Amino acid sequence: MEKKSMAATNEKVSNYIPDEICYSILPKLSLKSLKRFECVQKSWCLLFKNHHFMNMFLNKFLSYNDPSSLIVKGVKNGKKVFYSFSGESINGTFCLYASTHYPDIALWTPATQTSKLVPSCEAVSLEMFIPNSVTYYIHGFGYDHAINDYKVIRYVDVSVDSSSDYSEVWMEELDCDPSWEIYSLRSDSWKKLQVDMPYSLQCNDGTQVYMDGVCHWLCEEDYEECEDYHYTCLVSFYLSNEEFFVTPIPSDEDDCFDTKASWINLAVLNKSITLISYHKETTIFHISILSEFSVKESWTKLLIVGPLSCVKRPFGVGMKGEIVFIRKDEKLVWLDLSTQMTAELGYKGELNNYSSRIIIYKENILPIEGISN
Repeated sequence: MEKKSMAATNEKVSNYIPDEICYSILPKLSLKSLKRFECVQKSWCLLFKNHHFMNMFLNKFLSYNDPSSLIVKGVKNGKKVFYSFSGESINGTFCLYASTHYPDIALWTPATQTSKLVPSCEAVSLEMFIPNSVTYYIHGFGYDHAINDYKVIRYVDVSVDSSSDYSEVWMEELDCDPSWEIYSLRSDSWKKLQVDMPYSLQCNDGTQVYMDGVCHWLCEEDYEECEDYHYTCLVSFYLSNEEFFVTPIPSDEDDCFDTKASWINLAVLNKSITLISYHKETTIFHISILSEFSVKESWTKLLIVGPLSCVKRPFGVGMKGEIVFIRKDEKLVWLDLSTQMTAELGYKGELNNYSSRIIIYKENILPIEGISN
């Protein structure tokens, strides 16, 4: 009888894990794994409403040491200037372009002072016949790990006035349909993509991000009718197999996905796609992260920061959760999400213009002039 009682007790003990131990383990999981564990028991389903647990998860999430560096692109005396926060050489590769009305693109590696002018595409020929008919919307630039290649993806929009003389003569001879196209540095050529993929006509700074071979961008709705942001989905395009996923974005009045936000930014935090928005009326930042592509319910509110009455306008987001903004005294400041403290960056004046931006880069020693070899 005693042996049976001890066996039953051992079985009971082995099947029970104290909450203290669970709560010390769960914050160390990835968001995707943690979301899946919500179905194990009711108390775990409410973890993201537990203040103590969220503090542990947040500290672990923001403690990730990303090898990327942060620089500021500004304009000084009419020229583009790059400032490195670390003060070290910039070994990443940049994709530079003028505006949506110019097809010219250049790849530039500052450390070696090498550059590569990307060749023209078929749409440039159309532009020669029908001036101002083509608009180029770059949606992503990144590295394809599968074939050791840099790639650029863009949406080419063609607009021809039906009342013009050009339309009757050239429309049947030239390809005037909007299209997606992708450039490969290895082949040094463009090719059209046969995809029906959501695009954005508001390619604003901060609405696009690259992570691990995937280009992501926010896609708005009813562009021609709306003056404010109306983002309804996140598009994720894989550079290697040229497939894409669409993840809907919820719109809640009190959430970071509120379409009335005056500023919205995509970022990568701890290898997770992150959406950060700023509400000018309340001076509050909302931060949410995505655990699984194409699943609307996988967005999770991570943090609310503010109110911060000193903010004049947000500027960008770093890889370690630094929200950079221009203060009302014109100084450039960053907000550390892990401590929720601000620190001055030492820049002022010439950086306070809308052509300035935050750029994330990773060190890369691949020679862009010889990658095709």
